[in-house]
Amino acid sequence: MFTAIFSDLAQGVLPDREMLGRRFDVAMTKKLGVVKLPPSFWMQDSKINPRADHLLKVALLLEDEERCGLAVSVLAVEVAEKKYEQPLETLIEVAAADLEAVLPEGRHGRLQTIVRALLG
Repeated sequence: MFTAIFSDLAQGVLPDREMLGRRFDVAMTKKLGVVKLPPSFWMQDSKINPRADHLLKVALLLEDEERCGLAVSVLAVEVAEKKYEQPLETLIEVAAADLEAVLPEGRHGRLQTIVRALLG
């Protein structure tokens, strides 16, 4: 659902924040609908079941603490269900590092502040 955005970001093109926020909200609504189901019913289609790590990256890109909290909550559910082999803290750090690699220098400080808050 966000692959093209991450591709553009790697090329130095920052997405429109308003559009990105709307896409995040739609994707999170879909994701919350999926995680309410028993794990055996979770679909693999990313248009129906967006990747939780992508949701976290988008929330971090938006610098929105509330959306970050939602994304981390969904990611925690998936970690608990063994969808990811890494611990939650590592997944958060990897998402932040991925963004730092492509974001302009001026955005790193706020990103690190949010990540520290998420890691508690």
